[in-house]
Amino acid sequence: MNKENKKKQMSRRAFLRNAGLGAGASGVAAVALAGSRPAEAAAESASGRPAAGYRETEHVRRVYALSRF
Repeated sequence: MNKENKKKQMSRRAFLRNAGLGAGASGVAAVALAGSRPAEAAAESASGRPAAGYRETEHVRRVYALSRF
């Protein structure tokens, strides 16, 4: 490899550092975007519509009983 190609290539260490920073930034963005969601969900359930999400049905109770939770 000549010096010109070495300068253009990213080292493994730099690649992993940049990948870690990118993953961290996307995690922060996801948390920031999801922050306003619970208030909207509470308003929807108060409006009389059935709340979406976890419901403990007979099927779920049977799974818990078989799993001994």
